[in-house]
Amino acid sequence: MYRFKVLICDEYLYYNYQSLFPTYNVDIALNSEDILDLTYENSYDLYIVNFAFFTTIMELKEFQDTTPTIFIDEYYDIYHLKKAFQYGDEYIIKPLMIDDFKIRVDYFYRKIKKLNSNQNVIRYKDFYYYKNSKLLYLKNQKIKLSPNETTIVELLLFNINKPISKDQMFEAIDSYSDGTLRVYISKIKKIGLSLEYNRSTLSYILTNH
Repeated sequence: MYRFKVLICDEYLYYNYQSLFPTYNVDIALNSEDILDLTYENSYDLYIVNFAFFTTIMELKEFQDTTPTIFIDEYYDIYHLKKAFQYGDEYIIKPLMIDDFKIRVDYFYRKIKKLNSNQNVIRYKDFYYYKNSKLLYLKNQKIKLSPNETTIVELLLFNINKPISKDQMFEAIDSYSDGTLRVYISKIKKIGLSLEYNRSTLSYILTNH
């Protein structure tokens, strides 16, 4: 089952996130370097970040990171508010009103869940495949695929951990060339999909490991 994935970088929330968000998948960053490392290695649905790390979030956004962001701040003035909404989606002042804070975070959960449902998104590791538009993204980076590569990727993502025979792939792409299929499979492996080949059954399996 998919769990809402959140990156938190705020001292108060370090010690309280488990009680606040028991059903969410939460990673903790202690500093700017942690934020950059974790966002490089993982894809998140929401950032909850102290305003002290505004510059780090700005850097991510300027590199086309579209992850919704909640800034938490100790101060309220027009300057901070204006800057926060340049790159963020919500601005919350300490001390946190816990019920109010949870409602705001849950709002993003419902919004993103609805968006994913409407667009029929398949998530695999840090990949997102949008069935309606037939587009594949690694985090926020669109992956260029040929029509036949897209067909094979979709077939695999619809059948994670299930064997897909070469004959099924041939039929899907309307081609029966082993050499052509090997080229497509090589490209798919290079972009990061974990494919295993079973020689006895002449089939491929997309695994989660």
